[in-house]
Amino acid sequence: MSEQENARRLRLPTELLREIVHFYAHSLPLREPQEPRQSCKPRWDDFRALTLASKTLRQLALEAWFEVYYARSPDDLLNVWPELSSWTREMHCVELDNDLQTKPVQWNYQAFRRLRKLRVDFSPVQPNTMLLMRFDHPRNIASQLQELELNDLSWPSPMTMRLISEAFPSLRVLKLTQDLIWCSLCNICRFATFKDHPPPEMVYEKVVGLPKYYAVYLMPLTQLHTVELTVSYGLEGQTSLSKNNNMWTGECDACMDMMFTSWDGFREEWVEQKKSLERPPALKRVVWHFRYKQAPDLIAPLEEVEGNESPSDESHDSPDDGGSDSDDDG
Repeated sequence: MSEQENARRLRLPTELLREIVHFYAHSLPLREPQEPRQSCKPRWDDFRALTLASKTLRQLALEAWFEVYYARSPDDLLNVWPELSSWTREMHCVELDNDLQTKPVQWNYQAFRRLRKLRVDFSPVQPNTMLLMRFDHPRNIASQLQELELNDLSWPSPMTMRLISEAFPSLRVLKLTQDLIWCSLCNICRFATFKDHPPPEMVYEKVVGLPKYYAVYLMPLTQLHTVELTVSYGLEGQTSLSKNNNMWTGECDACMDMMFTSWDGFREEWVEQKKSLERPPALKRVVWHFRYKQAPDLIAPLEEVEGNESPSDESHDSPDDGGSDSDDDG
């Protein structure tokens, strides 16, 4: 038997190689960016050797690398490899400070037909709630998304939940990161303050665990089973979450301090209302995470808030400079 025939016999099936490369890619640690709104994908250097080993491994390595697509501009989505239509499962879009003037206005996913997750990192120095409408085009693709992660929402009012439920009706997981909370007592966005540090996270499974109108506007999401909220807080408040007797769901310190202590029986009645609040049909888990910030450290002053991923040839290497995948990838 010739050496060439032996080589053919020893060659692993492509399906098995794909599983090996997939396992390797998902075992790599994510990067921790030095600056906000940068990619957390593994380093391209971790994939480069695979692309040089063989034609088959190069194809599989690129497939694994582009499973997550990082873009800093709508233009980065316009001229991409046709293979990304089947490779890319997760989109990470970054809204920069000047994106209100960016053309085209919408982020067009026409080339990405198998998306399952969308992550958007907003610029918190400008109002951004209405910018959510830039991410629902074309609607037939946006409607397939199962997980949505929004970072640095500037004004997380119930209107945000309404826009989300209308644009992404198939969501199963929703993750929100924001400096402000929506208080269901005074119906406004406020910066959370407590007497002492809250626990790292609070989990609600038997009750809704969301502000009332968040739950109302998320009701149309019939497949939504998990909501995670990460909110900022300070330590100038009068109330504590150490025992969470109030079943806290975003109430501001001023309302809790005044209403819970001054109005006889109000706290107990409020807690009972939250226990009986109707939940979205499939919702099983709501998790609140907390990050400490002093009010002067907020990225956007509260009064202001109110008021191509296509490497063209094999010779290009990927500098890890925080650019978009069109700038970075091999």
